[in-house]
Amino acid sequence: MTNISSASRLTFFKVGNYRHKDYIFDASCMPRPHFCLGILLCGTAEFTDSTGSGEHFTLHPGEIVFVPITTRYVSRWQGNPEVSYISIHFAFDYPGIFTRHKNFKLQKYTPADSEKTISDFKFILESYERDEQGQLESLSKFFSLLSTILPNLECGKEKQIDSRISRAIEYIENNYADNITVDTLASISNMSPSRFFPGFKAALGVTPVDYLNHYRINRAIALLINNDDMTIESISGAVGFESSTYFRRVFKKITGKNPKDYRKISAEI
Repeated sequence: MTNISSASRLTFFKVGNYRHKDYIFDASCMPRPHFCLGILLCGTAEFTDSTGSGEHFTLHPGEIVFVPITTRYVSRWQGNPEVSYISIHFAFDYPGIFTRHKNFKLQKYTPADSEKTISDFKFILESYERDEQGQLESLSKFFSLLSTILPNLECGKEKQIDSRISRAIEYIENNYADNITVDTLASISNMSPSRFFPGFKAALGVTPVDYLNHYRINRAIALLINNDDMTIESISGAVGFESSTYFRRVFKKITGKNPKDYRKISAEI
């Protein structure tokens, strides 16, 4: 039986209404730390994928852009006189319905009933900004929206990963704040370090240390966005980095920005 609570456990959720003049948002060297569903209310936006897929499309009012986690792209916005959109940012624990392992692509989705969908986005936004009851109503509508959109999203074939490597992935994502070594992960996988390391890299395309660092940085970004009062040093320690200097170096290598600057622009699409 499928564990629904595991498949739907949100680790990050944020909704906002954004307005601005003509604008270019360059995330070509800054992988997105979360998924995004954004519905355009007025203006137009052009999206160009920067990962080599060649994906390019124009978004019009009433259409939705879906930005998968880790996507790199450039978006160009034009308004008359301004651009306005509602954006929902979210991430799920591994393994979940929406995880980076699903191999989703940057794409747009045109709802069958744009007016109703805009109304749903507005309800999610307004409820999100209310009390606890409102936030639950916001989440309820969000999951209902996902159930409609998910079957219509294009994605590549999900890569099958050796169950032994999957155990290491799950351990990383459940214990990322601890001191994790390759030897520990190899032991959990019932493999020798010399076999585990190349096996992990072959399955995911990155080393275990790189995977751990990327996961820690994604968690750090969620803290940056949701906790304005948390210092960079406290966030660094909370996600498992012993040195805030090393944290800043890894953060910039992965996102292209330092933590302070990223905090200002993380909610854009």
